[in-house]
Amino acid sequence: MAGSIPTAPLRPVNVTATAPSRPIYSPRGRIRDVWAYRGREVLVAGPAGTGKSRGCLEKLDNLARRHPRMRGLIARKLRTTLTQSALVTFDEKVLPAGCAEAWFHHGDQEYRYPNGSVIAVAGLDDPEKVKSTEFDLIYVQEATELTEQDWAMLLRGLRNGVMPYQQLIADCNPASPDHWLKRRCDAGQCHMIESRHEDNPTLTPEYIAGLDSLSGYMYQRLRLGLWVAAEGMYFTEWHPDIHIVDAFDPPAEWPRWTATDYGFADPWCTLWFARAPDDSIYVYRELYARGYRDEEQAYLIADRSEGERVVLHVGDPSMFNQRTEQQKPSIARVYHANGVPLVRGTNARIAGWQCVRRALAWDESSDPRLRVMQARCPNLVRTIPEQVHDPLDPEDLADKVNGQKTEDHAVDALRYGLMAEVSPPSVSERGDYAFAKGR
Repeated sequence: MAGSIPTAPLRPVNVTATAPSRPIYSPRGRIRDVWAYRGREVLVAGPAGTGKSRGCLEKLDNLARRHPRMRGLIARKLRTTLTQSALVTFDEKVLPAGCAEAWFHHGDQEYRYPNGSVIAVAGLDDPEKVKSTEFDLIYVQEATELTEQDWAMLLRGLRNGVMPYQQLIADCNPASPDHWLKRRCDAGQCHMIESRHEDNPTLTPEYIAGLDSLSGYMYQRLRLGLWVAAEGMYFTEWHPDIHIVDAFDPPAEWPRWTATDYGFADPWCTLWFARAPDDSIYVYRELYARGYRDEEQAYLIADRSEGERVVLHVGDPSMFNQRTEQQKPSIARVYHANGVPLVRGTNARIAGWQCVRRALAWDESSDPRLRVMQARCPNLVRTIPEQVHDPLDPEDLADKVNGQKTEDHAVDALRYGLMAEVSPPSVSERGDYAFAKGR
């Protein structure tokens, strides 16, 4: 396994003389191992509240002080989620008091240290920010949100050469045991360090009591730190080895369509579907983001679909409300480009989930009808196994688990897309016969 314990271990350092000080941070427990490890890839995994993020950010800051002109990066899948998570900890607990505002340059989205070191901030929803940049140490928060392609891109950026070693360090709460990152650690490609609640002396009895009140797989993951599958998993037909395929561009003659689950504060998701001549369906692309208005979403979908034989756009029924109708002239111009209509998705949840399960179904003598390109649809692949039964209606999905909203945006888009293919809208609505395929 790569990595070694340095002969002169990393130790806490005092802040610069020009900055007001905070209490000196001292890593505890397994976080000390995180500070000492010098291998190229390391994942700090453990239950909620063990001080994973604080420990990683303190290490990043410590190295920025020790090595003038080093370049670091704080990253997460979505840039918007960093503002209320890692950056709050970095600004209020890690950096010297009052320095966050003085050191952070909003235009370049980076902290500039007095010794010339730089720590940039970026979301992997904008990969151009980091794709061609060189770093010494990269910290990723909630790494289970990333794809393998995201991880590989970050590894390619470890080439600044100012520090004696270059490292990608990440943290996460445990997820499904078949998550690609867990598999990478099991294969010895990435070193996993498992943190525990004893590593964080600031935890209160009330916080631990809140974790103890969880149940099922959430308790096992967030309290015990176990990589376990979701208890009461709804889509039991799902199997990554069966349903995930390598990315490819569907042939131009295959009918294609999109389906969108609307969101603004919560993420919105659009999936692209293609049907092969043998009736197999491939989900070959996704858009997954938050903070975009209806018309902005429409332009993004149209842009991604340019040059493709998309015959139908299926929309979340909530898109067909007064807000959308008021914007209809501009929305229609986008969605109806090249004669492709936007139609209302079927919101029959139970029938929709059964449609998804039928498409996923397989046995020893037959392959599933539905396959997903993980490299292009990471959020769909990530969230399918997280869906659980509604305890009040076993035929439906749970909207919440332990009081937290279920991340069902991608599976809702999947439901709309498959229902539209099974029960396509009338030809008069679409003006295209290829989609119905004789049904």
